[in-house]
Amino acid sequence: MAALNLNANLPVYIQWPDDAALTLIQRRRAYQPLLTTMRLHDQNQLWRGIARDIRNNHIFRPTRKQCREKWNALKSGYENLERLINRNPEGYPTRTPTLHDERFHQELSDEFWKVERKYLLFN
Repeated sequence: MAALNLNANLPVYIQWPDDAALTLIQRRRAYQPLLTTMRLHDQNQLWRGIARDIRNNHIFRPTRKQCREKWNALKSGYENLERLINRNPEGYPTRTPTLHDERFHQELSDEFWKVERKYLLFN
């Protein structure tokens, strides 16, 4: 009888080193012009490239999915810290900032990812 893995559906949390998280932000920034014009499905190639860049330049070995999840966490953390700094005028739920939220707040302060998407028509 096979062993039952009760933790199979639990998320796995990994600790990103600061230098790898900074590379993630820098690579994501570099790809921003492409990301505003690509279909969402086609963006997987770019995330794969970002993961490869991090693996090639750091000991840390993230997957494409882990890079995308960390990016989303960094954006969310930035937005949360902005709410706290501005006394949360909209009344959104907030949480205690993480070390990465604080460490990378300035790096994300230009909000480069908020550029409007350019929709392409495909025949």
